[in-house]
Amino acid sequence: MEKLVDEALIAEPGFLLSDSFADLVAQKVSRKFAWQQYLHEFLIYLGVFVGAGVVWAAMSFIFFGADWHVWLDFAVSNAAIILGINIIVVFVLFADRVLLRYFLFRAETGNGLSKY
Repeated sequence: MEKLVDEALIAEPGFLLSDSFADLVAQKVSRKFAWQQYLHEFLIYLGVFVGAGVVWAAMSFIFFGADWHVWLDFAVSNAAIILGINIIVVFVLFADRVLLRYFLFRAETGNGLSKY
C-alpha cells in the first residue's frame, strides 16, 4: 500500500487547485462544525424541556394524586391544539438555537451568500 501511495505522490496531478482551495475547505469545515454544534445544543435544550415536563407530570401523579384518566381525556379531546402548540414551540426553539445562530455565523465569516 505504501508503495502505491509513494508512486502516486511522485507524479504531478493532472489538475490544478485554485489558490483559495484551502480557504474554501476551511470555510466548509467550520460551517459543518458550527451546524453540528448548534444542532447538538438544540437537542440538549429540547431534552431538558421534555425532561422537565416529564418530571412535572410524574410529580403531579405521585404527590398530588392526579387522575391519569382525566389527563388522557383532556389530551385526546384537545390533541390538535396540544400538537400545534408543541410544533410551534419546537420550531421557535430550533429557529432560535440553530438557524439564527448558524446564519449569523455565516454572515460573520463572510459565507452568507456564497454558492458553495
